[in-house]
Amino acid sequence: MPAASLQLDSFNCNRPIPSRRNRSTPPSGDAMNKPARWLISLICLTLSTILIVPAAQASQTQEIESKTPAAKPPLRIAIADVAPFVLPQTATPEGFSIDLWNELARRMQVEFSWIKIQARSDLLPAMERGEADAAIAAVTMTPERERALDFSLPYFDSGLQIMVRAQNHDTFMEGFWAVPWLAISQLVGVSVVIVLVLANLIWLTERKHNPDFQKPYLRAIGEGLWVTMLIIATGEHGERNAANRWRRILVPAMWLIGVVLVAQLTATVTSSQTIARLQSNIRGPDDLPGKSIATVPGTVAADYLTQHGLPFVNVYTADDGIRMLTKGEVQAIVYDAPTLQYWSAKRGNGALIVVGPLFRPQKYGIAVPNGSPLRKSINEALLALYEDGTYELIYAKWFSSNR
Repeated sequence: MPAASLQLDSFNCNRPIPSRRNRSTPPSGDAMNKPARWLISLICLTLSTILIVPAAQASQTQEIESKTPAAKPPLRIAIADVAPFVLPQTATPEGFSIDLWNELARRMQVEFSWIKIQARSDLLPAMERGEADAAIAAVTMTPERERALDFSLPYFDSGLQIMVRAQNHDTFMEGFWAVPWLAISQLVGVSVVIVLVLANLIWLTERKHNPDFQKPYLRAIGEGLWVTMLIIATGEHGERNAANRWRRILVPAMWLIGVVLVAQLTATVTSSQTIARLQSNIRGPDDLPGKSIATVPGTVAADYLTQHGLPFVNVYTADDGIRMLTKGEVQAIVYDAPTLQYWSAKRGNGALIVVGPLFRPQKYGIAVPNGSPLRKSINEALLALYEDGTYELIYAKWFSSNR
């Protein structure tokens, strides 16, 4: 029996009260006077209030708590270093993808914590093992990955590119073959025609009074060629005081034409050499066979090289890749274009350049487990970012030319 019932029964709150007819009869057994009965009733009421009301309140509180949903734990967001989407070696996560997720989480009104994955290639396997609720960095959306995971709407268009050393001509023969011999040949051919024309003009003006030109035509033209070259080199011809009107017009004109031809030839050679030294003999994916290549394993770039039968060296950090490339241990790095462009601008110190067109186009998305309701919330927040212009502001922060 409950304690409250035992205590109440000890006072016998329910015992019958004697009738008025027996009031003259001395009480016998349980009979009590009126003040005693009222005192017992008051005690019973007090005990009921003390014991029953708190029990009812506790029951009501328990019922309210059972109807209130439990607080959801913060989302676990997996990230891995891949600049400029997730910058390496920062006290708190920074980067384009970090800013993007912070804004998405604010709009979705969810709490989250970062889960740092050491290698980018381990990012999606961690998702598949249930160690994270979402993954964002520079996660490429592929049909193979979409069979194992769900993805949000794409939030970045990317592709592969190639990074090489800016100066890659170390031998004389490489520099020799970098000269645009075809353009130079065309320029020389035009120059020969112009010089022949000038030699004939010299012959026409000098043949009547200059014995050196009163010879058979071929010998006279030979003399004209020599005089033409002297005029181009020195700007003079014959006696200054004895020069006639036509000579005074012809000599400066020939010298000016010669200066233009020499300047054009010099510009062609020097500009071609400069461009050649700022470029590599690797100018696109078609030049990769036979070259030593590096890339990050487990990425789309690694898959591309494997599919095309191109062996590569594994590189896991930006520092390793830049060191290998600048020291000549590899000739090229094939990787995501935004990351290579960031490395070249921020870490290359002018010694590294990104060459060739964008190939193997790809899109980045936010990965979530298959069937996760989080995907719908992320997509709705992404669409809102696109619509109100917030996405463009975040993009400009990390990819504008002034950064």
